[in-house]
Amino acid sequence: MAPPTGASAFYLGVPIPPPPPNMPAPPPPGYNPAQDVERIRKATKGFGTDEGALIATLAPLDAYQVDAVRHTFKASVGKDLLHVLEKETSGWFEAALRAKVLGPVLYDCWLIHRACQGAGTHEDLLNEVILGRTNSEMYILKQAYQATYGKNMEKVVEDELSFKTKRMFVMAMQGVRQEDNAPIDPQQVENDAAALHQAARGAGTDEIAICGILIQRSNPHLAAVAQAYHRHHRKPLSHMIDSEFSGHMKDALRYIVDGAENDGQGVTRDARLLEDSMKGMGTKDERLVYRVARMHWNKPRFEGQIKPAYAQLFHKKGLKHRVEGETSGDYKRMLSAMIGS
Repeated sequence: MAPPTGASAFYLGVPIPPPPPNMPAPPPPGYNPAQDVERIRKATKGFGTDEGALIATLAPLDAYQVDAVRHTFKASVGKDLLHVLEKETSGWFEAALRAKVLGPVLYDCWLIHRACQGAGTHEDLLNEVILGRTNSEMYILKQAYQATYGKNMEKVVEDELSFKTKRMFVMAMQGVRQEDNAPIDPQQVENDAAALHQAARGAGTDEIAICGILIQRSNPHLAAVAQAYHRHHRKPLSHMIDSEFSGHMKDALRYIVDGAENDGQGVTRDARLLEDSMKGMGTKDERLVYRVARMHWNKPRFEGQIKPAYAQLFHKKGLKHRVEGETSGDYKRMLSAMIGS
């Protein structure tokens, strides 16, 4: 697969600068990163930090703009922007700033690094960052991880997993999925629906056969398969996953299948993930930060689909109102600014 470059590279549905070790992309037309760099420098200079200025400066930036600010800051100040912000801030406000400053690709690299660090694996992070990536996105992610941490991402993830769950993620990281713009073959849809049902029957579940279909097919194809499965067997595909799997593999496959069911574009799933970060006793702040941060980059999808779906499913007053009720201080203001009106 040829590497994506320049403005042709897309990640999480939005255009992104070339991943490292390429030279920094030029700032977008009409944007002067030096002005924002000076605002950040003043906000972090001397005694005390102007958190409000950091929020106002950083929250509105798109992927190209934040990349330009990060490189311009280092060139003109001689310090790494993220290191400065980590020194000047703390807690979940710091976490939200990190998510913004790193941009969509480098933040996903950081999340994988975080998921595989220390005792125990953060499996939900691996599910959400690795599964469902396009082939181009997977290439970009692996290249950026190697450049950032000097390690092979596949090897790092493999070492954290075992047995058939490991095999499933190895399959996912190869970047050989059917492309989403490929035409849907109705006969292949019927074949896959039948194969999934057959793999879940009889003596033992054929986990790898199920994983092969769910990992390698395109999102539109999987949406059609989920409809066909429900039509033929009068139960949703997610019911089969719940019946036949457990543990991390169940959660990983449900992440894929939940994206295929309902609207078929993962919108309902993502709205539910946001709500899951906040419902019950105590807010799951880490999940809330990375879910808001990762979803907010694709503004047309976030504004036009996820936020309306969230309001319809959970809170009529909307995601912003809900998040503001679960957070406080600069952390609240930063997430609120990222979510927008």
